[in-house]
This record gives sequence, C-alpha cells and structure tokens, in this order.
Amino acid sequence: MIVLLFFGFLLQQDQIPFKSNDEFELKLQLEFKKRPMQDINTIELEKRSVPSTGGMPAPYLHINLRVLKIVPEEVRVKVTKNPNETLLTKKFDPNVVIKLDLGFTDDIKDRATSHHFIVSYLSKEKKPLSKIEIFFEEDGTYLVNGEKRGKF
Repeated sequence: MIVLLFFGFLLQQDQIPFKSNDEFELKLQLEFKKRPMQDINTIELEKRSVPSTGGMPAPYLHINLRVLKIVPEEVRVKVTKNPNETLLTKKFDPNVVIKLDLGFTDDIKDRATSHHFIVSYLSKEKKPLSKIEIFFEEDGTYLVNGEKRGKF
C-alpha cells in the first residue's frame, strides 16, 4: 500500500501543469493554398495518403500563440509535435507571437502531418514549469489543454 502511494506521488510530480486560459491567447488562422505539385523525379520512401484537391485551393492552418501574463521564472520556450519531435527551442520573449505552421487541414485530420503540439515554458535550468497542449482529432475538433475549442 505504501509503495502504491509513493509511486502515485512520483507520477503527480512529473506532470507539468497547464498554463491557465487567461495567461495566453491562441488564434487559428485559416487560408487557402494550392497543394504543391509532386516532383516526378522524387521517389517517395514512405507512402502517405494525401487527398487530392483537383488543383483547387485547400484550407491551410496556422496558429498564433501570444502570452498575455508574464511569469518571470519562465525564460525559455520549447515547442514539440506528436509529442517527441522538437520544432522550436529558444529564449522566451513575451512580446513575440509564436507562429506555428501546421499545414493542410485534411492532412492534419488524416494524420499525414502532425496533429499534437505541446508548447512548454521552461525555467533557466530548463525545467518545465507550464505547458499548452494543442490536439486535433480526426473529425477536425481541436482541443487546447484538454478543452474543446472548436472544429474546422
């Protein structure tokens, strides 16, 4: 029994708290882009099913993330996708909007591109202090820190 309580305590220590909703602003920016033509001289090693848009522009998604309340201990920011691949790690500047280029919405829904992003705010010792988790479900619903925010 004591061993279970000890392991439960350790698991709780490893969890990074979510940044509260009033501390940040997240805006989805949707634009329409034509898919690039596939190079006929390139061999595809990994076959992915990418829907064809028949030459028509398709919805393309960007996210702009801005911090509204500054926490002095948070001096670095790290962005990961799916969730082990690092996209960005740098000194945190609260005046800079973090822009994430996510790709075509059909690719996100079909899992042909990343659908899970974590923005972590770190101390000067690089210890995670808080995070924002962005997750896209296969039907286009997107969640921020586990809360449904909308659907594209």
